[in-house]
Amino acid sequence: MKAIGRHEQKGSAILNVIILLLVAYGIFVGVQYAPIMIESRTIDAMLNSIAQSNQTVPAENMESVESMLNNQLYINEMTDMRDSFDIDYRDRAYTIRVNYERSLNLGFDQKTLKYQKSMTLR
Repeated sequence: MKAIGRHEQKGSAILNVIILLLVAYGIFVGVQYAPIMIESRTIDAMLNSIAQSNQTVPAENMESVESMLNNQLYINEMTDMRDSFDIDYRDRAYTIRVNYERSLNLGFDQKTLKYQKSMTLR
């Protein structure tokens, strides 16, 4: 059996530290990104739910579209995001637009993530 020299042990320790730092950085970024991703997927699901509701019971006026949106925001506990949504009526169709930004700290830089989506109800 061959004995491991001190030089090989130092190299192995440095490699382990580098791997641990990379894993820690991945966790640092992932912990911030996961809620942002969940939030955007929740908004996608909310808009899909509004579209399905509109197929069952079509929106009659602006207030009914606002009511559907407010109901989805309330159900998903996202009422604080109401200002990120805009509803417009044009050409006999309602358009719901959502637009907001989130900041992701990369340690060495701040990355701004923009979310924009629109959906038209006819």
